[in-house]
Amino acid sequence: MNEEEAFLKIKEGVRLEKLLDVSQYKENYIKRRIAVRMRSLQLPKYVEYFAYLQEHKAEYDILLDKLTINVTQFFRDPEIFVELENTILPDIMMGLKSPLRVWSAGCSTGEEPYSIAISIEETAEKLGILNYDFEVYATDLDIIAIHKASEGIYEGRTLDNIAPQRRTKYFSTDGRNYKVRDQIKRSVKIIKWNLMDPYKKNFFDIVFCRNVIIYFTRELQKTVLGHYYDSLKENGILFLGKTETMLQDYRDRFNCINIKERIFRKI
Repeated sequence: MNEEEAFLKIKEGVRLEKLLDVSQYKENYIKRRIAVRMRSLQLPKYVEYFAYLQEHKAEYDILLDKLTINVTQFFRDPEIFVELENTILPDIMMGLKSPLRVWSAGCSTGEEPYSIAISIEETAEKLGILNYDFEVYATDLDIIAIHKASEGIYEGRTLDNIAPQRRTKYFSTDGRNYKVRDQIKRSVKIIKWNLMDPYKKNFFDIVFCRNVIIYFTRELQKTVLGHYYDSLKENGILFLGKTETMLQDYRDRFNCINIKERIFRKI
């Protein structure tokens, strides 16, 4: 078996063992992420790493964690949340009778969906709306990340963008770690889900999928954006990452309402 064959077998192993079709990711990205594990195990060749995977099936869980993007923190890119709280949420909440539903797609270890929930709580309070009804659906394929998100326990460094008063209000602490309080956890539903599959048609008012699709091939980007379009209600809002752009194929389906922050409205 040569190196190219071994690389293809590693990708096929991930598909069979973890149900993730990595052929839809950009190849250079896949190779970089696999290389992280190979360096950790001091295995310089794909042939050696594939043999290791065959002998240690639990390694597929660790590899999946490296292949999916888990770099995050609370209120990452704070200006996004300023726009959410000052413009997007008030516009929706003042005219919405049914529960507000938000999808955090590719939620990683949970910092984004909990940040969204805190923003909704704070905005409702500013608007004088008591007991506002909302749900944040947080999905990811990585079972390790989902477990951490479900625990809702974080080290202090991930909370650097949270003002002290918000930390006290929405987290308990033992001096080192911070735990999301139940009032926020109750509103966040942590679910294992593959972004390559459609999810809840015409259901969400807002979809967050930031810093994810840049790692996908163009064809997969088209598929995933189609899922987001279908999942949003009429006039629903889509947040993309700061380095991501709306594909030409979808520019007649979304209006850009904030180019700097990559915010779009479903037509």
